[in-house]
This record gives sequence, structure tokens and C-alpha cells, in this order.
Amino acid sequence: MKKFHILGLTCAAILFYGCASAPHAVPPMMATAEYAAKEPIATSLFPSDQAVMSDEAVGRILSSKLELPAKAKVALMKFPGGNGWRDYGRYYWRDEDYLKLQQSQVDTLTQSLQASDQIAEVTPLPSLMTPSRVSIPVLREAALRMQADLLLVFRIGSDTYSQYRTFAKDKVKAYSTCELVLLDVRTGLVPFTRVASRERLELKQPNDLDLSETMRRAEQTSAAEALKAAGEDLVGFVKSVPRKGG
Repeated sequence: MKKFHILGLTCAAILFYGCASAPHAVPPMMATAEYAAKEPIATSLFPSDQAVMSDEAVGRILSSKLELPAKAKVALMKFPGGNGWRDYGRYYWRDEDYLKLQQSQVDTLTQSLQASDQIAEVTPLPSLMTPSRVSIPVLREAALRMQADLLLVFRIGSDTYSQYRTFAKDKVKAYSTCELVLLDVRTGLVPFTRVASRERLELKQPNDLDLSETMRRAEQTSAAEALKAAGEDLVGFVKSVPRKGG
């Protein structure tokens, strides 16, 4: 009985201290009545902010609406570097398959965009017009020289995970993420962004030279699906927003 009594006291002590140390939910300061009674701030009071953009410009941007062209020409650009693709061999980055992969990504997005009645033309932005150090003003100028209404910048990142099996086919799962940023060339505003992720499970096939072939196939498929999903979201956005003359 003594042992049971000690055990009971121990459990009670644990429960007591556990309850006593449990943190209470504290409302954020901005939700308090004291904070609500303060005078609102409508403009920035930091001098450095004025050097970047005036309060007048900020107010006008936030109080105005953006109208897209009824029929827009879109310049398409893949963000340079850091694409996340693994090295599948010493010469992969210069071989025919890699070049076809780059073109297939452009084609996938182009086909999705051309399905929209609001998009008249999709034109890739040549890499010669894209400097190594990109910025919004530089990209806007490049698209403007092509007389494009909109600039769509995309980036693909992928990761793979493999599982080796002794008496069964090896499995590879790939996760690909597509990032889209739409820039309105006239105003410099970014009305649309999207991050779409897709996964793909592939089994090693007899004609695969090694598991890297399986990994590459899984990444290419998941990347194409992520690109297509992001492109469809963009088409839906363009269809829903106000258009000039619409």
C-alpha cells in the first residue's frame, strides 16, 4: 500500500506542475484595447523609406486598381541559375536531353497560357537580354523592348528520394516546385505569384542504365505537372481580373 501511495503522490505532483507550467494564451499587443485607442499611422515616418518611394506614390499604388490588357503579349523568362536539378552525369548539362528539357518547360507553360482568350502571344525572353544580375527594373526594360504587356518569370526546383530494394524494383520519388511571378510592364506591379508543387513516384525500368535515369524521369514528370498547374492558375487569374475596355 505504501508503494501505491507514493506512486499516487508522484503522479499528482507531475500533473500539478504540468498544469502550473502550461503557458496561457496571451493576446497580441495589436489586439488590445490600449493599442486600438492609439492614433493610426497613414504614412511612413522613416526618412530612409522616402528615398526609395514617396508616401504619395505608396498611397496612390495601394488605393488604385490594376487593369490588364484585353489581349496581352506575354514575355516568358526562366529565372537564371539555381534550378535545383541534380547532376546526372559529367556531360548532362550540355547534352541533347538537357536542351530538350529546357525547351519542354517553355512549351508546357506556353501551351497553358495560350489556352486563355486574354493572352494573344507568348514569346520567350532571349537569354542575351537577361544579365547575370537581374532586378525588377532590368527585367521590365527587357520586356518593354519586346513591346510585351506582361512578363512571366518562372523557376523550377526539384528533389528526389530513392529506396533501394533487394528483391524488387527500386523506387524514386521526386518533388518539384514551380514558382511564377507575373510583372505588369506598364506599372511595374506584380499582380500574381504562385508556388505549385507536385510529386511523382517512379519505378526503375529494365531499360534504365542506372537509378539516375529513373530519378531524371521522375523529376521531369513532376516538374511538368507543377508547371502545368501553375500555368492553369495564372490563366484563371487573368480571366477573373478587370481588363481595359472590359
